[in-house]
Amino acid sequence: MAAQTVSRRQALGWRRAGFGATASSLPATRAALLLIAVLSAAIAPAHAQPDRIVSLNLCTDQMALMLVPRKTIRSLSYLAVRPDISAASDRAGGILLNHGRSEEILPLHPDIILAGRYTARPTVFLLERLGYDVLDQDISRSIADVRERVREAGLALGKTDEAEAQVAAMDARLAALAPRPGERRPTAIYYQPNGFAAGADTLVGDVIAHAGLDNLGANAGVRGHGRMPLETLLELHPEVLIVDDRKPEAPALAYEVLRHPALKAMIDRTVQVVVPTRLWICGIPAVVDAVEILAAARSKVIARSGS
Repeated sequence: MAAQTVSRRQALGWRRAGFGATASSLPATRAALLLIAVLSAAIAPAHAQPDRIVSLNLCTDQMALMLVPRKTIRSLSYLAVRPDISAASDRAGGILLNHGRSEEILPLHPDIILAGRYTARPTVFLLERLGYDVLDQDISRSIADVRERVREAGLALGKTDEAEAQVAAMDARLAALAPRPGERRPTAIYYQPNGFAAGADTLVGDVIAHAGLDNLGANAGVRGHGRMPLETLLELHPEVLIVDDRKPEAPALAYEVLRHPALKAMIDRTVQVVVPTRLWICGIPAVVDAVEILAAARSKVIARSGS
């Protein structure tokens, strides 16, 4: 893996330096480049730490800020500085921002580009074809996925020790927040504008489970983030109603369901808790802060019911 990474970077450098082969010189050039690649791979440190890092994705922005020195980050996505969705917005100020366009990235001559599986695809495909090192991270659907993403980023950035430290700290907090064996798991649901609920195979659902709550969205058959009619929600009558802190930038019908009189009446009989979107929009260790908020709600319900 390390040798492949080195060879791609080297090939890119040779192209920039003008090592274009003509037809007559092709065999000799190939032999020379192969020799250089083999020798360089042999002496290069495994998983060398890149010092020109560019991120195109909100989640990888936060990975970079968490794992590497700030001075090695050449650019972050424009979302990194938004405090409503970025848990690292306070650390992203002053770093060049990008909108995922190739004309913004190429002049930076990055050692590695961090991207998300569904972000800036034309740019990612172009950068890969040009031979750039691209870490293309998938979304996280569980806390186990979060561990995997952190370790994956740590390996790509030459920061495996830092990544393991983050995972260990996350796991220690999760263990402290876990319900006691045999403790009752109050029912809960995450309800969003337009009547969407978080069901099975979602990071939100796994956070709810780690907080010692029973996710009614999954119990009702919702997979991923799916629609749940208000009537179904009222029938389920969750003990904990989870909402986020995002407000519409303009009047929107999507939010009307959250203002329905029947829902307001139900809220009066439940524990309503607000989880900031920035805590679980990405698969990063900040999800433990969401677990902590929900674990406190669990404790409140249990204390109220006396069970």
